[in-house]
Amino acid sequence: MKFGKTFESYLTTEWRQQYMNYSDLKAMIYKAVQECPSTRNASNALILQYFLNFEGIFFARLHEELLRVQNFYAQKIAEARRKLYIIVQQLKARTSTTSKHGPSTRNLPLACTEFYLSLIMLQNFQSLNYTAFRKICKKYDKNLKSDMGGFWFEEYVTIAPFAQDKELQSMIGQVEELYTVHFTKGDRAKAMDKLRVPPLGQCVPPSKIFMAGMVLGLCIVSTAIVIISLYYIHNQLDVITIIAQLYRGPIASSLATFLFALNVYVWQNKGVNHVLIFNIDLRNHLSAAAFLEVASIVGYIVTMSMVFFIHYKEFEVDTPYYFPVLCIILPFLMLVNPTPIMNRRARMWILRMIGRILGAPFYKVVFPDFWMADQLTSLTVCMVDYYQLIRFYYRYCRGKANVFEFEPDTWITLIRCLPSWFRLSQCLRRYYDNDYKKRKFILNTIKYFINIIVVIASTIVMETNHNYDSMFDNPWIWFYISMSVISTIYSTAWDFLSDFGLFKVWKGENIFLRNNLVYSKWFYYNVMALNVLIRFAWSLEMYLIYFDYVSAFSAKTISSFLEILRRFFWNFIRLENEHLNNVGEFRATRDIYLHTISMTDLNDDDKKLS
Repeated sequence: MKFGKTFESYLTTEWRQQYMNYSDLKAMIYKAVQECPSTRNASNALILQYFLNFEGIFFARLHEELLRVQNFYAQKIAEARRKLYIIVQQLKARTSTTSKHGPSTRNLPLACTEFYLSLIMLQNFQSLNYTAFRKICKKYDKNLKSDMGGFWFEEYVTIAPFAQDKELQSMIGQVEELYTVHFTKGDRAKAMDKLRVPPLGQCVPPSKIFMAGMVLGLCIVSTAIVIISLYYIHNQLDVITIIAQLYRGPIASSLATFLFALNVYVWQNKGVNHVLIFNIDLRNHLSAAAFLEVASIVGYIVTMSMVFFIHYKEFEVDTPYYFPVLCIILPFLMLVNPTPIMNRRARMWILRMIGRILGAPFYKVVFPDFWMADQLTSLTVCMVDYYQLIRFYYRYCRGKANVFEFEPDTWITLIRCLPSWFRLSQCLRRYYDNDYKKRKFILNTIKYFINIIVVIASTIVMETNHNYDSMFDNPWIWFYISMSVISTIYSTAWDFLSDFGLFKVWKGENIFLRNNLVYSKWFYYNVMALNVLIRFAWSLEMYLIYFDYVSAFSAKTISSFLEILRRFFWNFIRLENEHLNNVGEFRATRDIYLHTISMTDLNDDDKKLS
């Protein structure tokens, strides 16, 4: 692999702007060679003057690059020095019986591992830039038939403070020793296993790709069987209706899982550090192939359940109604299985996050919590379908007459309100916890409060429609429409201005977008248009129902799948916006705060460190 590709693969994305710009400097060299005056049209003196001029420009640019790299390295070393001092002081305090289990020291093992990771990243920054300067100087000498590149490298880079610094390696050794002594009782092998950093640019194991591909193939085959089977029974409308009512929720959740696997794949390829954003340990995280494997397993369970349901007579089963329950039981058992198989660490992480969402007002809210709660707002219909499926089995097992009644009840209204309530509670908790952006949290709270009003209004409309000849004779419909319009406009504006961070540029090439973009410009404009259209899908739903083009169930099915698609595209730009915030702050590792440091503490630390 050429160094340019290696350089791009191994750099820390959040620090990209602080690395030496190898690609631009290489392009400068190639351009200078291509634009060199021909010996036929210019004298040797003119050609010599051309290269002298370029030499001045090129090495002036190299000096700028070296200064930026050195300044950033010095800043990070100073931060590392202070963090190490704080960790050492906390470890000393930990030895006392009075503070051993205190809140300021219980995160020490995690703080040490994250600090060690930041040191390894800084070491990688040091070696990559040193190699980049050496490579670009050699390329300069090779293409311009000169030896100035080698002289410049020896005179400036080899003696640069960042290249000669030995303190970083000393810090790495000190952290290894501290972790071994304090957390593994002198077992260095165990300590290094905890501190280990996976190789940067590490590829997905072929076995993982094989498993994902195999299960995906099975899912595709079973999906094809379902489609063919439905084609041959399409004239049995009662059977098709029952299948749709029983399987809409599982199909929607399976689709959402597949789309999230695609989200992860694109984030990894575009350099969006979702691992850091979701506060996941870099040493133990799932690849896109792992998510694809999980999605394929869930999809395979759903589609095979449908195959058994449709062809239950061929399998010599008396009734098909036991098969849909597999779509509830098997994924649930996969998630809560306590044994150390099937990515147990990731499953426990998801369960803890769900627990924090359920107890939103009582737990500090971090990005993964409100991101997952936002996903739930797009899966409201799916949640209702799972409730109706459970209600169906409750009635079926008790032999009740209304077993196939899928009409709404009070619990469905409550379930439809829950996702918005979770987000509303999270916003209030963030308002309580943060001393900044309080206005933003209140505005976000209002958005979800309006959503709850919309759900209540739609419930009232459904409960009172039978009293009127037409939907629009119902006075409540106008309240529902007005609140839906307000909610849609409010939510759309919030998507663009807050979640996406767009409309930062009002002229030029990136008009209505922002200066830094990860994806192609056309992608943002298309997502913006799609977001508006799907946000207003409720109006299309009303139109189709009012003129009897489709049933209410079919219209709700269309709008629910469109909402899942909208959230899929929303994820791309929302994570990109969060990633760019991390880039702006040069944050490449998780922040593990041990205690609040006052200005007096900082001044005392500076004196002790100097």
